[in-house]
Amino acid sequence: GQALPGLSSVFESVPELEALAGRVAPPAATATPSRPPLAAPLTYVALGASDATGLGARDPAREGWVPLLAQGLPRGTRLVNLGVPGITLREAVERVLPRALGAQPGLVTVWLVVNDILAGVSLESYRADIDRLLGELRRGTGAEVAVGNLPDPPGTLGGVQLPAIVRRTIVGQWNEAIAGAARKHDAILVDLYRRWPVGAHPEYIGPDGLHPTASGYQSLAQAYLDTLRDARLLA
Repeated sequence: GQALPGLSSVFESVPELEALAGRVAPPAATATPSRPPLAAPLTYVALGASDATGLGARDPAREGWVPLLAQGLPRGTRLVNLGVPGITLREAVERVLPRALGAQPGLVTVWLVVNDILAGVSLESYRADIDRLLGELRRGTGAEVAVGNLPDPPGTLGGVQLPAIVRRTIVGQWNEAIAGAARKHDAILVDLYRRWPVGAHPEYIGPDGLHPTASGYQSLAQAYLDTLRDARLLA
C-alpha cells in the first residue's frame, strides 16, 4: 500500500514550490545512440510496483501494461515480471534487483517513482537509489534499460488534492532526477509526461485515483513500445 502522510511536507513548502514553478520544466526525451535491435531469444524483466502487476485491471495477465508490452517484443520473449505492489525504489534495489540481475535480461523496464513520493522519500534519497539501480543494471547485465518518469498527473495524487502548480513542480523536479540518471547510465528515458497524458485522459485512471484502468494500461504499454521503436530497438 501507499503511505500518504509523507505528502504533508509538500503543503508546508507550497510558497517555495510556486517560486520554482517557472523554472522547472519536464525533461526533454533523452537522445539515444545507435543500438542493435532487440532480437530473440530475449528475456524481458519488468521492475515496478502494483502497476507492473496490473492492479486495477479486470484481467491483469492480459490487460496489464507489462504483458501488453511483452506482446510487442520479438516472438518467444521470456517475461520475468518482478513487480511488487507497494514497493519503493529502495526496497526494489534491496529485494528485487538481485533477481533481475540473475535473469540475465536483454531488456529491463523500470517504473518506480510514485510510491516513493507517496511514502515521503526525499528527492535526494531517490536520486541516489535510481543511480544505484541503473548503475547495477548496467554493470551486471547487457540489457537495454527503459526507465519511465512521472506523467502530468490528474487532479489528485493518491487521493490527495494538490494545486496544479504544486503537482507539476514536484513532477518536474523528480523527472529531472530520473532523466539525469538515465543519461549517466545510458538508459532509455520513457517520457511519460509527454507520452502518457493522464491529466487529459481521466479514463486512464481508476476510481481509486491512482491505479490505471485497462485503457490506461494499454496506453502506458504503447508509450514504452513507441519509445523503444524511436530508439530503433524494435521494427
